[in-house]
Amino acid sequence: MQATPQEYQFHQRLRARGDPIAFAELAEWLYDALVQDVSKRAGYQADPILVEEAVGQALLDYHDKPEGYDPGRMSLLGYLVMSAYRDFQNAFAREQRVQAHQVSLFDLALQEDEGAGSLENLDDQLQIEELWAVIDEMFPDPVERGIVELIIHHVHAPEPYIHLLHLDELPSNEQIRLAKLAQYRIARRLRRNLTRWLTRTGEEAQ
Repeated sequence: MQATPQEYQFHQRLRARGDPIAFAELAEWLYDALVQDVSKRAGYQADPILVEEAVGQALLDYHDKPEGYDPGRMSLLGYLVMSAYRDFQNAFAREQRVQAHQVSLFDLALQEDEGAGSLENLDDQLQIEELWAVIDEMFPDPVERGIVELIIHHVHAPEPYIHLLHLDELPSNEQIRLAKLAQYRIARRLRRNLTRWLTRTGEEAQ
């Protein structure tokens, strides 16, 4: 399916490089459709943050190199969906690898917290100290820091989160909803920031 007339017009405006609002208008026009289509390809369990980041990256890549798209071969929407889905797959695979390492670091840190003895590997010890320093920097708020500690210690019951957030006076269903929402938001921030940190640490070690 070739580019629609509107897609072709946007493509020409971007290639001309003289229209300062062309990209913003294109992104506003296609963004929701891109997120929807990439989400369908990725599956209902896909992290919406990864999907939106992939869509944003695909749009930026197209902005930087619009000549890579051939409007005579396929629609611009289809081209961007393919690009974004490829970015999503790469990001998902990278995050899975990093999370495996992240879990091992958390387990070592918990062993240290529980008095299991000093870590034999000095590199592991230094990395864990840096890990906690990074977490302290990311979450200076004591309530958020407390939620992070509950997440790291694999606490799933809502009651500790409810007490930490001072939600005890609310109806029970509202307590649980707000506690789970806070847990999800903090866990998402923790994962995204630690993924960047661990990726950077791995690159520096190479």
